[in-house]
Amino acid sequence: PCTANVLKSGLVFQAPPNSVSMLDVGMLVYAGLFVLALWRKVCWYWCCGMWLSILNYMSLLYLLVGTALGYLLIGFYQAAQIPVDVVEYPELKDLWSVGWLRPFVLLAPIATCVTVALGWLLTESHIFEIHKRLSMTKHDRAVQIVALPAVFGLMALASMLPVFELTTGSITAEMLKSPWYDFQPLNILSLFQARQPDDKPASWNDAKLLAFWRYETCMYVADLFEAWVLYQFGRLVLEQVRESMSKEEETSALDSETPAHLSKVERDLQDSHAAVTSLTWVGTSLFVVTCVAQSAASLWPYLGGSQADQEALMSHLQVAGFVTSCAAIYNLVVVEQAFHRHLEPLRPLLKFMTVKMLVSLCFLQKSVLTGLQIFNQYLPGAMQTVVRRVPLVGDIVHLTDLQIHLFYPALIIYECLLLAILHLLVWKSNETWYKESQRESLNYTENDPLLLKG
Repeated sequence: PCTANVLKSGLVFQAPPNSVSMLDVGMLVYAGLFVLALWRKVCWYWCCGMWLSILNYMSLLYLLVGTALGYLLIGFYQAAQIPVDVVEYPELKDLWSVGWLRPFVLLAPIATCVTVALGWLLTESHIFEIHKRLSMTKHDRAVQIVALPAVFGLMALASMLPVFELTTGSITAEMLKSPWYDFQPLNILSLFQARQPDDKPASWNDAKLLAFWRYETCMYVADLFEAWVLYQFGRLVLEQVRESMSKEEETSALDSETPAHLSKVERDLQDSHAAVTSLTWVGTSLFVVTCVAQSAASLWPYLGGSQADQEALMSHLQVAGFVTSCAAIYNLVVVEQAFHRHLEPLRPLLKFMTVKMLVSLCFLQKSVLTGLQIFNQYLPGAMQTVVRRVPLVGDIVHLTDLQIHLFYPALIIYECLLLAILHLLVWKSNETWYKESQRESLNYTENDPLLLKG
């Protein structure tokens, strides 16, 4: 157990002997996603002709999500039982000064549980269709899109936990420096007992910086999965457009006196589809590469790199992430407008809307929130007073850095819950456009490489 002595304000504190070390859920999920990507490439939903009912990669993904969620729930509500010690930590005096913030944060883990449950139920309906070997590729892309609110909500909760435990003094800086510092087998009975409030961070500033680093690491992992899902959605949409064009070609060929030749208009349409497809992959691929680089760079201090070098690199990657996410959203708008007629069977309006909302979670919303706070700081004093009196908005633009690191992930969690509910209506497994595809060959889907087939 951790027995580090802590010196603060002339007093010596000792960590309780039964304290639970702070696992880095972001790093563990990051590793788990790469393992599942390899498993998907090797086995997909079948292995040696056998149906993987429980061991398919989507079931394992939800097992990973459920396990991580259980750990986060225990840590979160343990910390929630510890009162804020404003005597030892005057920085926390105004932590819950905004009346609605504390219940808003405390209810977020419950919303995450509901989001994961809804995602799993909808995923199961698609996996049932895959088991029947009908439109397997389409259903596979759909289940990855459906899983995004669950994974993103989980990582938002994981980002909030170290900050929340920091405000209760239940973690030390040493516990945050390693993803599994001094980790021991958990005592199940002690998990449901409140921790003692005498476990103080060795240095408030050090612990705060490390907690914020853990926060960012989790958000970057969420961004990585989001970028991959956007790639899958792009593949799904463009495949649907190509399928619609192929059907029109067949119909035109049957009606034409010269079926061996396409009309000039049809050839132009094919060329435009190829051009839009290429441009779409440029924007989407850059977004994926940026998110991969961000999530990898966020783990740099674990490998011995300095935090100063990491922060310099991350500042550049954040700008790149904002630009590429804007480009990715623009690509979606172009595809939707250019091929709306071919996408009508897909009922594209709500599908595109939910995906645009998901893409905005990573960079755009945070940039807008930061921009509002900076803009408010430059307003005259009288205008700031007026803004402060505006319900909700006045509270948000005046949140402290600790409050914003609790509010923003909680907001994302509730948005993920909303998107999970919308997915129940938008991504039903029994829609007719799935059934329009021919039965797919099992050999094709098993052996197609992950990065080529998606």
